[in-house]
Amino acid sequence: GKGEWVVGKVSWECWRLAEMQIKVVPLGAGQDVGKSCILVTMGGKNILLDSGMHPGYNDERRFPDFRYISREGNMNGLIDLVIISHFHLDHCGSLPYFTEICGYSGPIYATHPTKAIMPILLEDYRKISVERRGVDEKDFFTSQMIKDCMLKITPCALEETIVIEPDFEIRAYYA
Repeated sequence: GKGEWVVGKVSWECWRLAEMQIKVVPLGAGQDVGKSCILVTMGGKNILLDSGMHPGYNDERRFPDFRYISREGNMNGLIDLVIISHFHLDHCGSLPYFTEICGYSGPIYATHPTKAIMPILLEDYRKISVERRGVDEKDFFTSQMIKDCMLKITPCALEETIVIEPDFEIRAYYA
């Protein structure tokens, strides 16, 4: 079976060579612009497509509701893979929160340009939120958390096939 998502300018394709059902649950951006975060279950795998932020909120509504995945906060074993479609903050702005505060340490994939530009935008977003908007830093991620998060991302080239398992592959394309 094949699942394909087009988000922004990059199209991601996932292959699972078996019969499957696909379940899609928006954790953000379901009825709104911003905070893109979609939980896709296919072939027994839970894939998080994007982990964005909403620019209009300074409270807990700024990030996706990750409690849908786990109220205890341990995301490992519940999410098999995270794919970041592109570097816009509404698609990657909560990734350091998800990895460093919610505790996800599994595989994360993004294209090389996305991984290169993401930390610059995330640091700018952090500074504006904490220093200008007055968001309490204990409810946000730090500069070090951004750096730690970036170390967890595996960059890939466009049209490069990434084999997650023998019967499960992902590949990024320009959309």
